Amino acid sequence: MTAEPGKGYLKVCINVLSETTGLSAGTIKNWGTDFHRRPQYVLRLLRQADLLNQIKALEQAGHLTIPQDSLRD
Repeated sequence: MTAEPGKGYLKVCINVLSETTGLSAGTIKNWGTDFHRRPQYVLRLLRQADLLNQIKALEQAGHLTIPQDSLRD
């Protein structure tokens, strides 16, 4: 999901953070408008999500092959 900074940008950010972390939007709103009151673990969680997205993009582009028998739920 992408959004340009401006009207509604904070709401989009909160929704994406909520979807990614599994936390409620209300919890994330309590972190402040610049998210300075967020827990430290959130940065690690977002980094892991980003790495997984990068791996997925590499696989979709054909630059990486992940054997299906190595994937687990």
